[in-house]
Amino acid sequence: MTGYLSFPYQIDMSGQTATTDISLYIQNLILLVLETNPGERVNRPTFGAGLRQLIFSGMDPALASAAETLVRSKLLQFLGDAIAINTLSVTLGDETVTVDLTYFVTHSQSAGSASVTMPLPGYSSTPQSSGTGTASASIPGY
Repeated sequence: MTGYLSFPYQIDMSGQTATTDISLYIQNLILLVLETNPGERVNRPTFGAGLRQLIFSGMDPALASAAETLVRSKLLQFLGDAIAINTLSVTLGDETVTVDLTYFVTHSQSAGSASVTMPLPGYSSTPQSSGTGTASASIPGY
């Protein structure tokens, strides 16, 4: 048992609550913050970065800079005690929003990276990853 709840919540083969390692747990937390729109959670109306809303905003250098600031502030607000952001870039494409992130996990004293790509409905995407302690995420089915 590793001590970090698997997300989404599930039961493992032994009938116990499924657990995961810290790198996958942190990656799931990052994905949760990025894909949740503010106002989606009843008791936490400010939770989430609203990354899906950026897909429909179009490509503009000023908007990409504002999106990077938004994503950075939301990750620091909700995951500031778990990770320290080293690098962050947000790329707005015609059909996708991609967030490339390198971070330091404070609990395990290890480095990690994630590349999250959210496509428009009907398009598919391929997760990108590199380095040690790497976590990648893709939002399928959108």
